[in-house]
Formats: sequence, C-alpha cells, structure tokens
Amino acid sequence: MGLCSLYKAHTGDEEGFDKGDFRSEGDSPAFIYEIPTGLRSTESPDWGGWGGRYVRVRENTWLDPVPVKGYEYPKGRWYGGSGWGRLGEKEGLTSATSEAFKEYFKPIWRWSDAFQNDFAARAEWCVKPFKDANHPPVVQLANALDIKAKPGSKIQLSAKGTTDPDGDQLSYTWWEYKEADTYGGVIDIQNADQRDASFNVPEDAAPGETIHVICEVKDNGTPQLTRYQRVVVTVE
Repeated sequence: MGLCSLYKAHTGDEEGFDKGDFRSEGDSPAFIYEIPTGLRSTESPDWGGWGGRYVRVRENTWLDPVPVKGYEYPKGRWYGGSGWGRLGEKEGLTSATSEAFKEYFKPIWRWSDAFQNDFAARAEWCVKPFKDANHPPVVQLANALDIKAKPGSKIQLSAKGTTDPDGDQLSYTWWEYKEADTYGGVIDIQNADQRDASFNVPEDAAPGETIHVICEVKDNGTPQLTRYQRVVVTVE
C-alpha cells in the first residue's frame, strides 16, 4: 500500500471535487517551482507554470491576474483582507462555480491533473523499486527554445529526441499559451497532436511581440505523467 493511502482525500461531497481527489493548500505553489517540468516558469513570473502565473503590478511586486476589467490592485499587502478572490467570497460576489472565479484560478488548475499525478508518483518512488514505478517523460526538442522570426515566416517544431525512462508510449500536444503571449492574436498550429508540428507567425504580429508555444508530452503509465518544453518566438 502506497504512502498516499495515509493522505486525506476529498470525500466527493464538496462542490467541484471528486471522491479521491487530493487535498491541497495555498503554500503548495511555492514548492512546485522546485520541480523541473520544462515550462521555464522561473524565467519570469508572468510566463506561468505549475505554481501559477503572476503579473507585475508595481516595481518588483507580482500578483495573481484578476479577470476584471479596470481592477486596481491594493497598495498594501495582497492577503486575505485584500485579495480579490477572498474578498469576492466574503462579499458573495464570487463562488466556486462562477466563470470569473474559475478564470482567476486557471493559472494553477489548468495543470492540476499533471501535478496531482506527479505527487502520487513521488509517493510511490518512496516505497517501490524503480522498475515498478512510473517516471515522467524527458522532453527534448530538435528546434531552439528561443526563436526570432519575421511575420509570415514558418516555424518548424519537433520533439524528436524525447524519451521515456520506462519505455512508455508517448502522446504529444502543441498549444499556444495565450495568457503568456504579448501578441494579442491566435496562431494556428498544424499537426498539433503529433511529434512534429509547425505554425506561421501571423502577418499582424508586431516587432518585439512574443508567442509562447508549449510542447506537452504525456506517457501511458500509471499514474500518467506529463512534462513539457516551451518555445518562445519573438517577432522581428
């Protein structure tokens, strides 16, 4: 029996949670940054990763992006008494099912399946030999991670070189991390579910704007594990 049998899980009675889902606490994102996922989230707080995504509101202060137009961040400490999510709950303006509340937590919940499975795998690593446990893919790209390109140019993407320590079958997904982009439009990724993909830099992309593309690789082990690489295209 794994260590997770001792970890208290949700009962299924709570809104938004299934029976058996791990419980979590707000300090978790601070430690998640120590896990090398390939998302490069430590390069800038607004790039985003398992620990969330943050926007610069003043000097070197980075806070959760609030999905409300015209919102003004408090000048003091961002905490229970001033945080938009906490205040909204107290004042009855938001709920776990509201679209704004879901969007507010999206920078973290979009990765929840991946990091919860990672947590379960790590518990197994403590009690099982290597051959009996699952381990994450090692994502290696054939293309550069940082690319400079002109509008209209074609960007070739390839995850050739990606391996799995356990010999598992791998599935690939290439997607645009729009929240991290400074380009305001949408790109069309060709063969987004294949190892090799491509897209054209939009003609309306302005010099200096960036496009973030995530290569997401999942294995078919138990629990299923996910790793990534991020490509950042800067428009010339």
